[in-house]
Amino acid sequence: MYLGIDPGRQKFGWALAEENGVFCASGIVPADSLEVFVQALVESPEQLAQWRIEGEIPLGFRIRKVFCGDGTGHAAYLETLLAWQLDVELTRETNTTLEARDVYWKMHRPRGLRRLLPVSLLVPPRCIDDLAAYCILRRAVNG
Repeated sequence: MYLGIDPGRQKFGWALAEENGVFCASGIVPADSLEVFVQALVESPEQLAQWRIEGEIPLGFRIRKVFCGDGTGHAAYLETLLAWQLDVELTRETNTTLEARDVYWKMHRPRGLRRLLPVSLLVPPRCIDDLAAYCILRRAVNG
């Protein structure tokens, strides 16, 4: 199982995917809870459910690799992840928020009059940092 992280000052997005890049689950966590999140990830992954927004968290998974975005405040994230002896790779995160919008609208097709508008004009009704994390992960896995 792979983990993608979209770091930020106030919050961070996370996403789990299979090794072939297939999406499993994602969520958003306050930045000041990073240590608690990583501890849950390593010691009892079922606790990630408290931050889950999309998908289902697989039972009994192990993280093989973490792909962390190279943007805002990534150094603190990198330090914490490495302290827990996780295999971490920094990944370019340029334009992942734009990619995340497309992912959101593929997961949640627009309905009503919104379906008539181009997806590029639509703004998701929630924060999509978790899906940006998935885009970071996907970018790393797919090259």
